[in-house]
Amino acid sequence: MGIKTQGYLTDEEFNRYIAEPVNKQYPWITAEKVIYNTKGAKLSELVAAENVPDIVITNNVNGMPEFLELDLAAPLTELIQMSKFDLSKIESQAIEAVKAATQMKNLVALPYSRNFQTLYYNKDIFDKFAVPYPKDGMTWEEVTELAKLLTRNDNGTQYRGLEPNVPERLSSQLSLSFVDPTTNKAALNSTEWKQVMDRMIAIHSISGNQQIVYNNEAADLFYNKRTLAMLPDINLFGDLSKFKDLNWDMVSFPVWDHLPGVSPGIDAHLMVLSKTSKKKEDAFRVMSAVLSDDVQLDMSKQGRYSILKDTRIKDAFGKDITWMAGKNIRAVNMTPANPYPQTEFDKEGINAIRNALSNAIKNGRDSNTVLREASEIFDKKIEEARKK
Repeated sequence: MGIKTQGYLTDEEFNRYIAEPVNKQYPWITAEKVIYNTKGAKLSELVAAENVPDIVITNNVNGMPEFLELDLAAPLTELIQMSKFDLSKIESQAIEAVKAATQMKNLVALPYSRNFQTLYYNKDIFDKFAVPYPKDGMTWEEVTELAKLLTRNDNGTQYRGLEPNVPERLSSQLSLSFVDPTTNKAALNSTEWKQVMDRMIAIHSISGNQQIVYNNEAADLFYNKRTLAMLPDINLFGDLSKFKDLNWDMVSFPVWDHLPGVSPGIDAHLMVLSKTSKKKEDAFRVMSAVLSDDVQLDMSKQGRYSILKDTRIKDAFGKDITWMAGKNIRAVNMTPANPYPQTEFDKEGINAIRNALSNAIKNGRDSNTVLREASEIFDKKIEEARKK
């Protein structure tokens, strides 16, 4: 049984959560892990070589378009009914996120885990400037005000109060799409997108906080250089485990005033059954085994957020991570926003918004102007892509 994965699971995790449970429950099935999107192992190349795996692990945010383009995704409806798999035990938002990613009524993938979002903070920087720690439930406006107290130059070292990270997480909390799926036109020039851009500009307009960095670069400022006081991000436990001397904790992800308790939409890790698989029933048995209560409970204890509704499994989150003792682990439990309709042009939309932010901060442009210009550029990109 071939299972392709793009670095979503370490070898140890693959054996623990997939290979061993599957072999225990179904002795005739052997799950083998192969990394894809390496030279000679891209999905398009595997299709051409007629060597597509039975299951491919990807995500709902930007991983599904390639499957749809290559016509690789197989509907799971029949297999779900045949095996009497209880779909209702999975978070409804996670199922809807898969459907939003494919724009198909039929479910073609099952989520097995999802990222969570939280606000990490460096206690030492707060203590250094005698600023109270952040609290659960803070709004973006409140966190921005807190960042002003922490953005200081101290003996030549520039400390930053807050790196808001990628703007698409703030927009995801509002369920904003990049493209209007009915017109295939840019959806960026709206009141809601202006709200996102205005907040990002407000944060980066704090004197000393103008730098814009995302993802790994932002995390590096937090746990390596230690000049960043607050960072909203996804699960960083794997990286943070390497920095035992970092005095950090976390609170819930900042929220919009009118949406208390709502985090960005679900960023789920998915198992996609390949249409070309000759062992579809066994492949679905593998997927079902990963979604068993025992495996999901083990994942949860190890700090992988379960997509099952079961509160017993949710409450076990991080319990076996000894170095997390004393951390505000419950900060991860928020309600994900409803998914937005996704299209194959969303990556270009993300680039358009990020470029608009850079334009606003570096050139002092207002949000209305940069969003209008971004929309015009994005529409041209969409048109070019549709002509190919």
